[in-house]
Amino acid sequence: MFGLCEKLMTHFAVILTAFFLTQPLLLLLICGPHGGFIPSSSTVLVEASAADEAVGKWATKFGDELFLLAQKITKSQQIKEKYKEFNARVELKNGTELIKSITDNVGKMLARKMDAVRCIQERAESVNENFEFNRTYAESNFTYFSSKYSTFNGNSSEELQANEAEFAWMYREMNLNPDTHFYNTPVDTEHSSVHVPSNVWDRGERVLKTIQWSEKLDEVFRQNYQSDPALSWQYFGSDTGILRHYPAAQWTDTRPNRFDADTYDCRKRSWYIETATCSKDIVILLDHSGSMTGFRHHVAKFTIRSILDTFSNNDFFTIFRYSAEVEEIIPCFNGALVQATPENIEVFNEALAALPDPEGYANLTLAYDKAFRLLRTYYDSRHCNETSTCNQAIMLVTDGVAGNTTEVFQKYNWGNGENGTSQMNVRVFTYLLGKEVTKVREIQWMACLNRGYYSHVQTLDEVHEEVLKYVDVIATPLVLQNEQHPPTWTHAFTDKTYDPNTSDERRPRLMISVGVPAFDRFYRHENSTNRRARLLGVAGTDVPVEDIDKLTLPYKLGVNGYSFVVSNNGYVLLHPDLRPIGTNGKMNPNYNSIDFTEVEHLFEDQSPREPGESILTIRSAMVRHQSKEFKDISVKFHYDKMRRVSEEKQDYFFAPLPNTPFTLGIVMPSEYGKTWIKVGEEVLKNIHMKVNISDFFVGENWKVHPDWWVKIWHQKCMISDKVKFVVFRVYCKYHYLEGHEFQTPEAELREFLGKMVKNDWKWSEQYAEDESDWDDKDDLNCGRKTLGDDAYYCNKELVHLLIFDAKVTNSSYGEWRFENDEERKLIQRFGADLRFVATMSGLTRWQFIFGEVEVDTDREFGDYHTTAIDETWYKSAILQHHEDRTESFVYSVKHYNDPMEDSELKVTASHAIFPRDGGKEAPACVVGFQFSHALMWEQFFSITAVDHCDGCLPICTDDDVDCVVIDNNAYIVIGQNINTTGKFFGEFHGDVMSAMVDRGIFLSIEVYDYQEQCKEDPNTGSPGNSILHPLRLLSLGWKWLVSQLFFQYQRVQWWADGAPFMEYTDEIEDEYVAVADGGKASASKPKDDTDDENALFDEPEPDPIYKPCDMRSTLYALEPSSLVGINDFVEAPSTRPFLVKKIPNSNLLLVVVNVLMPSRSVRLTTEPQRMDYPTEFPCYKLNMSFYERRRIEECYTEHEDEEMYTYCGKAPRLGLTLQLLPLTMILMFYLTRCFMR
Repeated sequence: MFGLCEKLMTHFAVILTAFFLTQPLLLLLICGPHGGFIPSSSTVLVEASAADEAVGKWATKFGDELFLLAQKITKSQQIKEKYKEFNARVELKNGTELIKSITDNVGKMLARKMDAVRCIQERAESVNENFEFNRTYAESNFTYFSSKYSTFNGNSSEELQANEAEFAWMYREMNLNPDTHFYNTPVDTEHSSVHVPSNVWDRGERVLKTIQWSEKLDEVFRQNYQSDPALSWQYFGSDTGILRHYPAAQWTDTRPNRFDADTYDCRKRSWYIETATCSKDIVILLDHSGSMTGFRHHVAKFTIRSILDTFSNNDFFTIFRYSAEVEEIIPCFNGALVQATPENIEVFNEALAALPDPEGYANLTLAYDKAFRLLRTYYDSRHCNETSTCNQAIMLVTDGVAGNTTEVFQKYNWGNGENGTSQMNVRVFTYLLGKEVTKVREIQWMACLNRGYYSHVQTLDEVHEEVLKYVDVIATPLVLQNEQHPPTWTHAFTDKTYDPNTSDERRPRLMISVGVPAFDRFYRHENSTNRRARLLGVAGTDVPVEDIDKLTLPYKLGVNGYSFVVSNNGYVLLHPDLRPIGTNGKMNPNYNSIDFTEVEHLFEDQSPREPGESILTIRSAMVRHQSKEFKDISVKFHYDKMRRVSEEKQDYFFAPLPNTPFTLGIVMPSEYGKTWIKVGEEVLKNIHMKVNISDFFVGENWKVHPDWWVKIWHQKCMISDKVKFVVFRVYCKYHYLEGHEFQTPEAELREFLGKMVKNDWKWSEQYAEDESDWDDKDDLNCGRKTLGDDAYYCNKELVHLLIFDAKVTNSSYGEWRFENDEERKLIQRFGADLRFVATMSGLTRWQFIFGEVEVDTDREFGDYHTTAIDETWYKSAILQHHEDRTESFVYSVKHYNDPMEDSELKVTASHAIFPRDGGKEAPACVVGFQFSHALMWEQFFSITAVDHCDGCLPICTDDDVDCVVIDNNAYIVIGQNINTTGKFFGEFHGDVMSAMVDRGIFLSIEVYDYQEQCKEDPNTGSPGNSILHPLRLLSLGWKWLVSQLFFQYQRVQWWADGAPFMEYTDEIEDEYVAVADGGKASASKPKDDTDDENALFDEPEPDPIYKPCDMRSTLYALEPSSLVGINDFVEAPSTRPFLVKKIPNSNLLLVVVNVLMPSRSVRLTTEPQRMDYPTEFPCYKLNMSFYERRRIEECYTEHEDEEMYTYCGKAPRLGLTLQLLPLTMILMFYLTRCFMR
């Protein structure tokens, strides 16, 4: 086949030769150095080949029929004229003003939550300080609501053990009712209830006293809730471990095995730890010398694991193991503290479990020196000597010390700046392991002289309480300053009542907490016998992230706009691409530590895990709590479950949320996101025109955006097995949902519409100021006006926009009438049976052309497509309009992996309507329809069966060519093989797809997913391992013997000590497990010895293991301008020739491939592919540890009186252990005989 330049030379040889001899530059521009065509921005008019013209006629004919059908059925022009008729005003949006308005609204809401918590804290301190405890009365007469043991309808959350039945009188019977505000959990809003963990005895003096005095908090709990009904769970966590929460409810059991101990302890929750200790830099030193073998090694690892459980995202840490040398247990973390994210903590736990057996001697001086040097780098970089807000600590886990380490402390901690010394004020916490220990004074001295705490851990059941003691020590300066109660906000977490395995919610129930410390002021009394300055506890409340989201005005941000919230660590709490639940249906273990750079995909970021300068600049500004804006940022805008992509430009605006560590941001498209439809007082306007606004909302075939009514699905409860839902609304909402239940949100909207036309109607805000707020702005208002049962609030602007949209679309969605027989035949030819419209206000209408058809699932279009501007077809229509500025429609079929919505495959078509006003246009709505894919397929092959070039090209029904219709992201809409529908074109014609990318017809864009979980193959080993070798059997038997011995010993020790202990199931190793007995601390089920024997031989099928992983998807976006100038077969090396034509007024391409020609075997895919890195996980994410982060402010780390009001631990008595030694030997003899049988 001749090239373009050669054809021109043949036709005009004489003229062009003379011309080109005088114009050599023009010859170079047209023909290029190799005689081929060089594309340019200018259009070159070239005669098309006959085959190309034939394909063009097919495409035009098919496109014209689709366009005529689309215009007829959607009545798009009629709706567009309605916007003009009703004077829709197009106004510019000011991003700077919008972000200020949003942060003010959200800030006002969060301030109310902080006020509520401060009221709890003030009441707690006051009641505790003046409370007189009568132990005799309390032990014989005091009763309370127990979250675990109080009964409701004869059932309790947890059963009392046999030896505790005598205390059943302590627990009052509950009277609970399901409350929609609390996710339909049965609650009692008149009272609070108390949760006591298994390792805490509720009849102990301090615990019982706390339960008794904290009952007075019910008054402030109720006042808070009655003045702010949007308030979620309120609670007070005591330093004794008890948790009083409001409203009263039975404890939600999330244990995998309900017979395991209840390990929930409020003192280990992030809201408690972060409030008490602020941010921490910690180095843990693990003694790995030869003396730490066996049980001590196990206890050491369990102690470290318990320490790690107390860390949060605001903490940084690492672990060194030391013997003769000092080594990081994760080598790639050398020289760095890593953030205590759940993912990093899990990595360290796995590394601990994989440690080899200890050996050698211990060089503690070397370990201390390395730890101090590492902390010194952060001490300097964070300017700790200037701010005095750094909490740095070394935690030593050992069975003893040899030698003197005074010189190390003199060099780093006690120096005066001379001779290379410094005064870093690093706290030292020491954990001495084992029963028979020596040199206790030396290890105790290390802690006492370095503002730390010494703990002697003899058994596993002591670990939990001993570890938590460091919290009180670090909190001492906070308590001593005695004036400020700085609020602390946590990162996101899932609500305790949320279970991803049973919940039907569209999104996981994410929450954040705010905590305020309460101080025990008894130490300040002159006659006090306890001179310790200690934390009384932490008052807190949860805030659903959805409550923030609904205040960000999503209707005003518009289609493809969104809001987000970033923490001081750069982690996202709110973002449309934050996916806490993976595609496997399981919670992502690091869902609350997803970095902003992991969800924002800028076009400049071309390599995985290597964010560009722009995104890091934006992130740094947000972390620093700055107000800024960045415009025209080019991004990889992906949607439809990361299957479609487009290069777009976005504007970023963000500002800090006051008195929180968070920054709130909004994103709007740089072009069509600058305008919106502004309406006036629609309610009054229609009243004056004597129009009933309720008439715009007749029938059942309409819905409003569920996320703007924030749907919350109820979990099954004891009263009913039915799963219902209720919604929190941003249109209009009753403050108290009880007594205002509706079958659907649309029914409630109708009620409010009826109220709006009455004379006594008032527009109320959710957080409007009341008179009690005016008295003194600086004082805490704990007596805010309470609200009536029928109190409500509305988003006035959104309601007016909704009414306007309903009015505009109402007349077009009356009874359907065909204009003529030709229209009926056209619609029937394509099997179009449904039309719809969705608006910017969240309204979706749909209509059946031939009447509604009942389906088996009782679900229809409005049940599948309710999210209006967030639907894929809505986004695609807006992007299509932005791309070509024509009246074109977007056509799509479901992805082959998506479930069917109907018994028949449908094609969805959509078109964006942009009303114009004053030279500006704004997206107002999207109209569309659905029709039969099978009939579309027939119509296409009927059109392409016509020969337009006398045999120059086979028709599409021939086997010589493959005719495929693909969309703008290269997914097959029509193919000769019906089974290819909804699949990626490159999977079947990879060579052609590659050629289209090379020619610029499609743009290839790589998108990275950093939130996926990949299934790991279990290490099953060889089949021969299933046959037990005698030595293997002996090993298993010995492990059983040791576990039985430990079990019996702990039973005796519990009885001798007279106090319960926690059952811990340590997953690091299985050789030793602390098992509880039948006391209150135990929740373990008694079992036969034969159970353990059978367990030695029964190896159940392991559950699937999922690990965080990174995925890469190569997606494709059509570049329509590149089709200009293609007028013949496209040829490329080792590629089948093909013709390509755009189907007019659509997003579709017709590709005709010559399948008789040979081609290279190429298979492309858009499916996510797991990425492999040169380094193993987590080392390839190490660079994230060095991203900019902002430390929590208002930290109190030092106080001049600290030594007067604290103590650093003391050695426990060992007498009982020695007394039990003979009994231990008898038990060992007895168990050995049992085993030998």
